[in-house]
Amino acid sequence: MTTLWLVVLALLLATLFCLVPPLLRRPPGSDDAPGFPPEDASDAGVRAFYLAQRDQLRRDLNDGALTPQAHARADEELQRELLQDLALRSGPGARRGGQRAGIVAACLLTVAVPVAAVLLYGQLGNPRAAAMFALPQAAEPHAAQAGNDMALAINALAQRLRAAPDDVDGWYMLARSYETLGRYNDAVAAYQQVLRRVPGQPAVLADLADALLSARQGRPDEDSIAAVAQALEAEPDQPKALALAGMMALRRGDAAEALTHWERLQALLPPDSEAARQIQTNISQARAMASAPGAPGSPPATSPSAAPAATATTAATTTAPTPAAPARISGQARIAEALRGQVRPADTVFILARPVDGPRMPVAILRMRVADLPHAFVLDDSTAMSPDATLSKAGTVRVEIRVSPSGNAAAQAGDLSGVLNDVATRAEGLELVADTVVR
Repeated sequence: MTTLWLVVLALLLATLFCLVPPLLRRPPGSDDAPGFPPEDASDAGVRAFYLAQRDQLRRDLNDGALTPQAHARADEELQRELLQDLALRSGPGARRGGQRAGIVAACLLTVAVPVAAVLLYGQLGNPRAAAMFALPQAAEPHAAQAGNDMALAINALAQRLRAAPDDVDGWYMLARSYETLGRYNDAVAAYQQVLRRVPGQPAVLADLADALLSARQGRPDEDSIAAVAQALEAEPDQPKALALAGMMALRRGDAAEALTHWERLQALLPPDSEAARQIQTNISQARAMASAPGAPGSPPATSPSAAPAATATTAATTTAPTPAAPARISGQARIAEALRGQVRPADTVFILARPVDGPRMPVAILRMRVADLPHAFVLDDSTAMSPDATLSKAGTVRVEIRVSPSGNAAAQAGDLSGVLNDVATRAEGLELVADTVVR
């Protein structure tokens, strides 16, 4: 804020510096201006003064100090100055009056320019711009406040929709906003309101399925499966529905069906896009699963990795999973009772696993709200941020819980955290507690 006003002041001073000094200068003929005759000289004296100047110019021409062209220009200028000086002397006090007018004009400009700038800015500019000038510096420390403002705006939209429930665009905007805040159950309810008013919209059905899956940490249920099926029935090339259909097929072990959906989606995407590269990675993963023993149409499997859904059930009921079992970490997450009063139900909770050795990027991550805790969690390859960095590819990991009021993925002062070190990738029954305040 201070910097902005200092810049404005400097610009105003520069403007006045350009305008005022010329008005304060004494006119030609004043006794302080060198090269001009004295103010009280008679007309004859003035002429004698200029004749002396012409004689000097003639001597400079004869001595070679001036070229004929330069001498002619100087002589013409001297005559012009003589006429101007005689004209100024024609009225007594005229020169003093002109100087007084210049001083008055300078004073008026000194006051008028700043006042006019402020009035013009108030009329045409943005009076809040000064307050916004410091926003980039303050954005990070006040990220939580920004999140609160966004939540207030979303709540205001929800209240408006109660008064005008037929606003389809408003419901859709509300649903997308809830997803941004991680309020997936609320997003599901808002998408259902959209579909009540415009039934069968493929894109909205796909969005609904995506919100349902997010609310269940990626685990398909009857509602999400039905939403994807309806979307593809109405529009077989709906991109999000194809992507979700492939993911759900792969989760239940049907790599062939996943390939069908993803290869169709790949043909719809620009070849050099990031989405196309991601789908190609998914297709490679599905092809590898399809060619493995135990895949649909293949001989019976001897490796449990060929049937992820069945293996996950087995791992959940055995106390000592075999080394060949897929990576899966499960347990209970909660907040220490002593710190419960420092969080709000809408605060974001992250549960993640990082490799003890190697890059710090999480190999599995879940997101939920404080209201969901205590919560039984499962970290496996389906919760990976990237198919190239999964829990199965990690060795020993650190399992962390973090409660973030701002919803920011990066740790900030005031967050709550808890860590379990040196956890095997096939651990069960963990007790993960947020019991430390980040400083």
